[in-house]
Amino acid sequence: MRAIAAPLFGLIRGVVAGLMLSEIIGIVGYLMFDSAVGIKLLPIYLAILFAVVAPAMDARFRRRSEQPLYRRNQRSRP
Repeated sequence: MRAIAAPLFGLIRGVVAGLMLSEIIGIVGYLMFDSAVGIKLLPIYLAILFAVVAPAMDARFRRRSEQPLYRRNQRSRP
């Protein structure tokens, strides 16, 4: 289930981030150059990128959380 959820959430986050970034680029470009400026299909590009990166990041965080915290265990001992 987790293998399906990470890319799916990555797609959703990529589309949202792409839309927001595209709007910001459009607003700044219009204010600076008085014409429409932007990157075509930016939300789709970011959605694909996020869908690829999300499972790798999920695996990295999961692997890191499984490691014991040696320093914290040593501090708790008298």
